[in-house]
Amino acid sequence: MDLSRLERQRLVAVTAAMFTHGTDTPELLHVWLHLESVTVLVDVAPDWELRIRPDEPGESYAMPGLGSRVDIVPAPADVPFTWRVGEGLVHVMEKFDTTDPAQRVEALFVFDGGSVVAWSFGGDLHLAGGESSGSLE
Repeated sequence: MDLSRLERQRLVAVTAAMFTHGTDTPELLHVWLHLESVTVLVDVAPDWELRIRPDEPGESYAMPGLGSRVDIVPAPADVPFTWRVGEGLVHVMEKFDTTDPAQRVEALFVFDGGSVVAWSFGGDLHLAGGESSGSLE
């Protein structure tokens, strides 16, 4: 997906998939960014690539045999993208694996008032927010 298509659009909502096993604390699996004209999924593929692609949230589901469930819910406040709801997306910058230049491992989403970095590590999605920096390290 050409991420420049996302630029200059306002973030209107964020939906999250939260995984819970038994009575453990829910863990973030992936997020959907609802922009003005498109919804994109930010997740980690089985090969640990950071994926950003058009998609719509599905339904919550249970895995009774494992004692687990995945809840599709409005993203909790600790998901940094929620801090940017209502802001315009100024720019998206990608970082690729040095040994496999086709594999995205990180993306910086720069909004009007700050930024969110999404990255894949160990097969999990990680997010961090802060002030706009405009560059990946």
